Amino acid sequence: MKKFLMTLLLVAAGLCASAQPNGQKGQPLFDPQKFQQMVEESLTKAACLTADEAKAFFPLYNDMRERQRKMGVQIYELKKNAKGDAKSCTEAIQKINQLKVEMAEVERDTYKRILKVVPAEKVFKVMKAEDDFHRRMVQGPRNRRPQGQQGQQGQRRHNGDHRQQRER
Repeated sequence: MKKFLMTLLLVAAGLCASAQPNGQKGQPLFDPQKFQQMVEESLTKAACLTADEAKAFFPLYNDMRERQRKMGVQIYELKKNAKGDAKSCTEAIQKINQLKVEMAEVERDTYKRILKVVPAEKVFKVMKAEDDFHRRMVQGPRNRRPQGQQGQQGQRRHNGDHRQQRER
């Protein structure tokens, strides 16, 4: 569920960003095809998918994400348009909960199908890589660091915060 929400957040942010030119030749900041290509390359590399495995995996995976995205839009609309009375809110909550259950079922059913064409170890690596990919995307380019380079700078910041808390 977290993966879906992060994906939905990234898509929504991308749609907002694509409406604004980046100042260079009026090109949009977000390119959905480029983003999809980045996702596929990242997941393929992290899970060591062969060309045949990737060819079998990504149509199923992309269909699942698209179906979940549509359900996420429905959830967003329900939250946005719900009236403030108890009956309306109760109905919205029930519909939202049902949509979330359907999203989980779509994911479960899709992974069952994927496991028939891609080894479980690689599917699991894809799931982990997807989390890592979305985490990096949410962090933004300024805060991204190669793995293992948090180092002493992060340590000092933590220690400095700790000292400030003691002084208060």
